[in-house]
Amino acid sequence: MTHSSLRPMDAFDPTEPAILHDRITDTIITWTADQADDYRQASRPGEDGTVAWKAYLFDGWGNVLGG
Repeated sequence: MTHSSLRPMDAFDPTEPAILHDRITDTIITWTADQADDYRQASRPGEDGTVAWKAYLFDGWGNVLGG
């Protein structure tokens, strides 16, 4: 389970800067939107609210700088 301040992945906009939590490595990834098109085409949502993309399993996101 991720930190309660993170938002669900179904509300993530890959065209906006963000931070994402990778469940596999339990680390925060900084998202810059450079790969938004690839994310939209190749990401796969899971039944548990996670999103698999490349080697990541994202389970929450937040705004950069906490905004």
